[in-house]
Order: sequence, then structure tokens, then C-alpha cells
Amino acid sequence: MNYSMGNLASMDSNLIQFTQGLWNCSSVQSRWDELTKFAAHLGFEKGAYIIVPRVEGRVDDRQPVCLSNHSLDWLDHYNSNHYYFKDPGMDHLLSGQKQDQLWTDYTVSPTEKVDQDFFCDLNSAGLKYGVTIPLECTNNHLIGGASFASCESTQLGFESQMVAKYPILKGALEIFHSYVQEPDTLSDFFGFSPREHECLLWLTAGRTNKEIAHILSLSEKTVEHHIKRACKKLHVTNRTHAVARAMTFQLLSP
Repeated sequence: MNYSMGNLASMDSNLIQFTQGLWNCSSVQSRWDELTKFAAHLGFEKGAYIIVPRVEGRVDDRQPVCLSNHSLDWLDHYNSNHYYFKDPGMDHLLSGQKQDQLWTDYTVSPTEKVDQDFFCDLNSAGLKYGVTIPLECTNNHLIGGASFASCESTQLGFESQMVAKYPILKGALEIFHSYVQEPDTLSDFFGFSPREHECLLWLTAGRTNKEIAHILSLSEKTVEHHIKRACKKLHVTNRTHAVARAMTFQLLSP
């Protein structure tokens, strides 16, 4: 079945309104809220927008940077069980596939490669029907994508939804993606304070905590605190990895 975009010159009027709404938003989170409201109107209530760094065609760190409107309980469960290592949707994105992937490829008749715990938890959470969508990033060090769960409870209902609604959803997603992948916008995903950002900049220049403290007129203990918080937001455990990950995401412009 073909779920292609078709001719966007005749796009849905609601999609035009959505685009205008995004233009008026001032943050990544507010734009994501607009997208998820629009998606829910189309029958896709839960979604996630994902960015992962790539190194020489392979993934450096599978823990994604993401926006999501799934329940906090599900997100905590997903992360605590490291399901990003087991999720076929993540594998699809990380393998560099261009085509969209229906969740039914692994939620209806899963192959032996699908982790059974993950499969059971997906079904328990009602995440049987949905789609994973690769997105091309302008920064070729990054892999982008999104996934949306359908509200439909039957295969036939899901197929009908994909034909009627999915092209509009994908159009909205690509418009959202074009807004949020710029370097100054990507930094919003991490929520650095100005001091944390400054400390990362000086780390990149090879300065020690003592030197950074002198430059910024802070105590060494305060500098260490800012660096630890920045590392936590980057999902890393040491300074070297923090600098590498920040550079990959192009977060270190002055």
C-alpha cells in the first residue's frame, strides 16, 4: 500500500494553519506541542521526535535526544530497560533507511529477532499500530526521525487512517523538522544554562577547571558543578565525551 505525500501544492487547509501556528511559536517545546495537537486531530495521539549522533556511519550513543508526549511511566520504563537498544524502530532509523516503517512489521507477527519483553510491553501499552519516519538532517553527523502511534485498534482501521491522514501528518512533521534542526535550536533540547554553556566552551579549548574558574571569576567547585550538570544533560559521564557529543550536535558556538 502506498502512503506517499502526493501533491503538497493542494495540501489540506489545516496543514496551512499548522504551518502558520509554528511560525508564531518561540521555542522547540511550543512547536512540539503544536505538532502533537495536530497529530492527535489526525488520530495519532502519541509521538516522539528523535535525534541521535552518528560517527562514520555508525551510532556513537544510542540513547536519543528526543521530544515525546508519551506518558512519563512509559518513558521511564523504556529508558530504564534500555529499549533503545532493542527497538526495531530505532534500528530502522540507525541503519540509514529512507522509507517509513510500519510498526505492524514487528508488533503483529514479530520475528525471532524482536525482543519478547519489548514486544509484550508494547502491546500492554497499546502501541500496536503506528509508524516510524526517518528524517534527513542538514547536519550529516546526526540521524533524525519520528514515530507516531495510531489510535486505531484494528488493522483495517489503521490502513484506512494511513491512506487518508498519514500524508498530512508527514507533511506537518517535515515542516516541524525544518524548524528545529538548526544549531541554535538544537541547544534547546538540552536546556543548558548560560554558565553551563560557557564552561563547555572553555572545556573545548582544553582549559582546566582552575583556568575556567579564573576566566569566569567563579570558584573551582562552582565550575565543577556546572560541568557535572552539563554532562548529565548530554547523557554522558565524563568531560571528553561531553565535548565530543556537544561538538557533534554543534552546540558550542559562542
